[in-house]
Amino acid sequence: MAWTYSGDPAGSTRDAVRFLIGDTDTTNQLLLDAEITYLLAQWNDSPYVAAAHGCDSLASKFAAKSDYSKSVGDLSLTTKYGEQSARYTALGASLLAQAASAAPPTPSIYIDDDGYVGHKPKFSIDMDKNV
Repeated sequence: MAWTYSGDPAGSTRDAVRFLIGDTDTTNQLLLDAEITYLLAQWNDSPYVAAAHGCDSLASKFAAKSDYSKSVGDLSLTTKYGEQSARYTALGASLLAQAASAAPPTPSIYIDDDGYVGHKPKFSIDMDKNV
């Protein structure tokens, strides 16, 4: 299973996703190249949206694991997967909000009773006139 990071998020959408998630440490690999490729394909090559959904995947992965603590004498090791899950959930929400703020606005479409499809006006002449 391949994991690569060239350190150039501007030159590679896969590196951009890794950069946004924080998956840049070769000793702590989180998502495989194929998984990032899948996310990019699902979300129209948008690094922010793919990274947000990658964070959701990581949050689920860590939520499925149990927290544990081990001690030997004065040494102890504690892993809190629940906290990692919460961090990735928050990061995913933040990345999705960033993606939404960069997206162009979409017009509101409506269909009236006569079947006319159009844009619903948000303002009209004399809309604030008290009659």
